[in-house]
Amino acid sequence: MERASPVDILAELIWNALDAEAMNVETTVAVGAMEAPEEIVVHDDGHGMPHDLFLTHGESWKRTSGFSPNINRPMHGQLGRGRFLTYCIAGRVEWRTVSADVDDTFTETVIHGMRATPNEFRFDGPRQSTGPTGGSFTSNESCGRNGHGL
Repeated sequence: MERASPVDILAELIWNALDAEAMNVETTVAVGAMEAPEEIVVHDDGHGMPHDLFLTHGESWKRTSGFSPNINRPMHGQLGRGRFLTYCIAGRVEWRTVSADVDDTFTETVIHGMRATPNEFRFDGPRQSTGPTGGSFTSNESCGRNGHGL
């Protein structure tokens, strides 16, 4: 697994939101009694991500796009590995995404991952949702002050 600083990892999560054409990105870091992060949340109002795109490993769909589909924003990610960097700051992670389907219905998927098994994900969904589109990332079991936490 690649190493990155906690600030780089948070930046990657924010870039993912911007690549999804988010206009609003909210980041929260809950600090515990030991002054170490206990939970990290990044929430956005972007277009979400269909669950089948999450499963692609290696080259990202963003590489061939170059620009976002609706507002023509330059894309940041290209390698499809950013999600794995989150394990540098958290033992367990959850991605929640709501995307619009071609028939103007909404689909929600919740994806759970663990540092102990970084290539394995548990999917809840996809299932119908009322919308709106967007995504959120939540970390649990943050690493604290052991050199990998914030």
